[in-house]
Amino acid sequence: MAEYMNTIDLVQGDDLPSIEITLRDSNKALDSNTVLDQGNPDTWAVLDLTAVTHVKLKYRRLGSTNLIDTIPFVIENPPTQGKITLVWNLTSLDDGVGEYEGEIEILYTDGKFMTITDKMRFDVRGGF
Repeated sequence: MAEYMNTIDLVQGDDLPSIEITLRDSNKALDSNTVLDQGNPDTWAVLDLTAVTHVKLKYRRLGSTNLIDTIPFVIENPPTQGKITLVWNLTSLDDGVGEYEGEIEILYTDGKFMTITDKMRFDVRGGF
């Protein structure tokens, strides 16, 4: 069963913050001096995004099957470092107060795609 990453706290109606993530490969060690520990992401190699056309977040209310939004990530340079940045669409956080979840999907240049098994969790509160 997939787990959630740490909950990200947000405010309804905001357009920020951007969320920066480094994607890692739990099947490869960070380098030749590191012992791979699948329970410790600090030992994992970064995921090379060179052959990736895009990365996106599928975003929905927790417990729902209906997507609220599909949001593209920016692949940062150099793509070999596995860094991506999510910039919210202008209305992504307008849906309402509550708990949401998202999954990251990666599309490769050969047309194949991969979904990150750990989901993101968001807690959106109302503004003042």
